[in-house]
Amino acid sequence: MPEQSITNQAPGLPRVSQRPKRNLGWVWLIPIVAASVGLSILYHSWSKQGPRVLITFQSATGLEAGKTQLRYRDVVIGLVKEIRLNDTRDKVVVEAELNKDAAGMANEATQFWVVKPRVGISGVSGLSTLMSGAYIETDTKHGALGKATKKQFAGLEEPPPITSDRPGTRFALRSDDLGSLSVGAPVYMRRLQVGLISSYKLEPGGKFIEIELFIDAPYDRYVDGSTRFWNESGIDVSLSPDGMQINTQSLVSLIAGGVSFGAFGKPRDISDVDRVFKLYDNRRSAETEPQGVAVPIQMRFDQPTRGLKVGAMVDFNGIDVGVVNSVALDFDIVRQKFFTSVSATLYPERLGAVYQEMNMSRRSLEQLTDSLALMTKRGMRAQLRTANILTGQLYIVLEDFPKAPKIDPPKSEMPFKMPTLASDDLDKLQQQVTSIINKLDKIPFESIGNEVNEMVKQIKVLTVTLDKSVVPKLASTLTQVELTVKNLNGLIAPGSPMTASTEAMLEDLRRSLRSLRGLTDSLQTQPDSLITGRNPKPYSRETLGAPAK
Repeated sequence: MPEQSITNQAPGLPRVSQRPKRNLGWVWLIPIVAASVGLSILYHSWSKQGPRVLITFQSATGLEAGKTQLRYRDVVIGLVKEIRLNDTRDKVVVEAELNKDAAGMANEATQFWVVKPRVGISGVSGLSTLMSGAYIETDTKHGALGKATKKQFAGLEEPPPITSDRPGTRFALRSDDLGSLSVGAPVYMRRLQVGLISSYKLEPGGKFIEIELFIDAPYDRYVDGSTRFWNESGIDVSLSPDGMQINTQSLVSLIAGGVSFGAFGKPRDISDVDRVFKLYDNRRSAETEPQGVAVPIQMRFDQPTRGLKVGAMVDFNGIDVGVVNSVALDFDIVRQKFFTSVSATLYPERLGAVYQEMNMSRRSLEQLTDSLALMTKRGMRAQLRTANILTGQLYIVLEDFPKAPKIDPPKSEMPFKMPTLASDDLDKLQQQVTSIINKLDKIPFESIGNEVNEMVKQIKVLTVTLDKSVVPKLASTLTQVELTVKNLNGLIAPGSPMTASTEAMLEDLRRSLRSLRGLTDSLQTQPDSLITGRNPKPYSRETLGAPAK
């Protein structure tokens, strides 16, 4: 049957057959893998992407989008993505993207500033950016990174003088004016730089300047309730009873100003006083402020007090125990006379060890006033003294005067009325000055000047006479002396007749001396030759009668 079917087919027809179908599902694997790689790249980029922050600067000098980095401790934590102007076009907004692991840097304590070459009083900084380009530096407080809590920041135009990780303490000062102080000015302790001024601003009421300074550890522990700060700017020139004094600090303080501090009086805990300190004009002003208990006194002087200034010292046995607070002219209605009213403050603690030994530190202000009343009863008085004769400065001395007129002891009230005694030294000094002036007036300066003029004229006449008469004769004498010297040189020159005669005379003299020497020798050997004549035979032992050998 099969063979019959094959033979019945027409010869020359093509033979048709059907191939099996192929499975092409693996082709879709390629786009799937590509999509997976792309998604992994996107995920990797998204996983490392941190928050974006907006930083406002005055200008974009040195900044470039896509190139400028954000750094923290020289570690790259972000990149500037875009730079544009703000809505009012007065500032530049820098949009930067932080790394994900640095997201916590975007917090309220973070500061941004542009690092570039700068020259300031503290030195030169940012020189490395000349090759690498400017970058944005970041500073923040220590702590857990966490998440971003702030997006917009106001960039600093200048680097902060104090970084957040610098150990130390900040203190506040108040001053009437800023003077020559500036941010970065040094803070000294015993001429050792221990900190710097971090900022300053005008008090809201406009009455004083608030200055913030930073003192490095461990020097900050020396600031307590007894500490006082004073300005060290420029050159301090003062004229005191000790003479002229010039105080200066370092070259930096001369240019940018400076502040110094020290302890005065007994150390006290800083909690006892306000943490805002007063800035004094100089060290002298700081020293004159109250130390311990302050005893106010009032004095009346019926003599001129010219030369007594505010700040003059009050002396007791050579110790500066007080300061003059005010000097004012007053009028006594009863006596119908003007007088000078002087108020001062005494600081018994300046007595030193005596203050402690006498248990005065335990006494109250009223008890100290009672002690003053007892001392005035025994003869203590206040008196003016001359501090400097050249400047006429005066000071007040408290001294015992046993012969002083007796008075009723003053009452123990505030301020204490300290009795005074007129100073004879001032009157004597005035009399001496007057006497010196009178003696100077008696000197005939005019006649002395006329005599000096006449003397000068006579000297001029004498000079002219010498030029006309003496000088020509002196010149002629010098010429004759010169001729004489030339003649003398000719006489003693080698080969001259005088020289030859002298040599012949010397030769004859030598011959005579030789003959005389021979005669002397002959007389020594034959002394009888002067009588018997010369003996032709020499002396021998036979002629002398000596036995022969």
